[in-house]
Order: sequence, then structure tokens, then C-alpha cells
Amino acid sequence: YPRGPRPYPIVGNLRQFNSNNLHLDIRELSHQYGPIFTLFLPVPVVVITSFEGFKEAYVTKGEFLAGRPVLAADDVYSFGDNAGIINSNGQSWVENRRLTISILRDFGMGKSLMEEQVKLSIVEFLRHLDSIEDKDKIDLRWPIHLMIANIINQTLFGFRYSFDDCKPLIEFNDAFHSVSEQLLHN
Repeated sequence: YPRGPRPYPIVGNLRQFNSNNLHLDIRELSHQYGPIFTLFLPVPVVVITSFEGFKEAYVTKGEFLAGRPVLAADDVYSFGDNAGIINSNGQSWVENRRLTISILRDFGMGKSLMEEQVKLSIVEFLRHLDSIEDKDKIDLRWPIHLMIANIINQTLFGFRYSFDDCKPLIEFNDAFHSVSEQLLHN
């Protein structure tokens, strides 16, 4: 890691900051340690404070910084080590990303077809909002879920749910949420 202020055991550098003026503390540290330095919060975090530093990190040395942190939730949702699109790193991630982009392009991602599906879902969403009589008590959770689900369903399966008849989607979402909760608590 690049050099930075000495961390305390367990809490790292958290005690060294004023939460009201964190940006000023970061600026002061960049004057002291340079435009790239490490903080422990309590895990190590590399801080980049200059355009040249960003360019070096993400353009010149981008492949070295392309990894992601390993989170505790990864074990719950992962089917294997370094597997899948979201939980993988390194060469496995590069290959999965390339395949995913290719498949999404085949389904119309990045083309005017996908744009039309998004516009259609937004128009249906706005019509549904206009049809609601009591505008003081609008729960946007399901209309937004349905708007996004319709884009995905139209792309992958070729059908859409109407706002008046979306019970199967609601039941599926509730079941998925219930299973996810059980997995997290076991």
C-alpha cells in the first residue's frame, strides 16, 4: 500500500478525522503524504486526490486495480470460489464480463430496441401514476419494480405485465425475498 498516516489498532485511522470536515482532513493528508495514500478505515483504503493519480490508477495501471473487495455476503450468494459475474475477480471476471456483454448485445442492449423498451415502460409507469386517484398516499415500490421488471421481461421473455394484473410478479418477488432472508439468517 502507499504510505499514509499510522493507524491505531482495531479502529485504524477513524479516530484521526473530524467528521464535520472530512474533506479538509483528506486535503491535509494529501499535502503531507502526496496525492495517493492509504487510510485504514479499519480495512485499508487507497485514497487518490489528483487527476494525474486517477489517470495513473485507472488508465495506466487499470488492470491491477480491477479487483473488488471480498464481502461476507459473497459466501451466501456464491456457488463457488471466484464464480459468476458479480463475485468473480481477475481473468475469470474478464471472461465473464466479455460473455455477458456479448449476450446482452444479442438481446438488444445498446441498440434502439432497448431504448424503445425503456421508453415504453416509462410511459406505462407515468400512465399508471396518472390513474391513481389518491395522490397523497402513493407507494412507488411496486410500480417501480414493475417498470424495471417489464424491461427485463420484454428483453428476455418477450412479454410485459400490466399494472392491473401483476400478481404473479408480486408473488415471485415475495418468494424470492423470503428465500433471500432465510439464506442470510441461516
